[in-house]
Amino acid sequence: MRSTWTWIGRRRERGIIAMCIEHLGRIIKVAELFEEMVNKYVERSYDEVKKLYTSIFNTEREADDVKRKIIAELSKGMFHPIDREELIRLVLTSDDIAAYLKAAARQLLLILTADLPKQLLDQCLIMSQKVTKACKLIKDAVINLADNPRKSLELADKVERIEEEVDEIRLKALELVLDICKRIEVSTCIVTKDFVHEIEEASDKCEDVADVIRSIALLTL
Repeated sequence: MRSTWTWIGRRRERGIIAMCIEHLGRIIKVAELFEEMVNKYVERSYDEVKKLYTSIFNTEREADDVKRKIIAELSKGMFHPIDREELIRLVLTSDDIAAYLKAAARQLLLILTADLPKQLLDQCLIMSQKVTKACKLIKDAVINLADNPRKSLELADKVERIEEEVDEIRLKALELVLDICKRIEVSTCIVTKDFVHEIEEASDKCEDVADVIRSIALLTL
């Protein structure tokens, strides 16, 4: 059964898409701040790392506020049930990206003075850079949903490829984690592993959002 995604051309429904784009803008900001936080950790600028965590925390909260506004707007009716479900999936799954990045940032604070090897940190920095890139592609894909859904599909494919790249880097990072676990405290080892895992989870959520975008785009063709 085909849903009524033709509504995407009407003013009120385009307003919802605009709110989703605003929400994604906050998530991109979280990703950029996290990337900078990892970079400052590499530089051993620990005071800056702490400040950036606060900024991540506040920006993720702002994203939550936009998310709640979108859901409140969707609850007012006037939407086909399938359309509403797809939009809620888009918003909630996108929000998970920021949540995982905030969790990774928190893990990084826990190992602030662990003196992790630069080789491992460099791998984590590359992962974070790719998550930021994926978030920006997601925003562009949503922007194109109304007028160029085929472009949205192309961008969603690029996000999927980034997730595959991050997964490969994660394996390299985990090899390094296992190596350093031979000579560091167990607690530090566990937190470091969790830190890498949270970044990879954020990447996985980017791919999940890309799948939602594909679903919406196909219904608009």
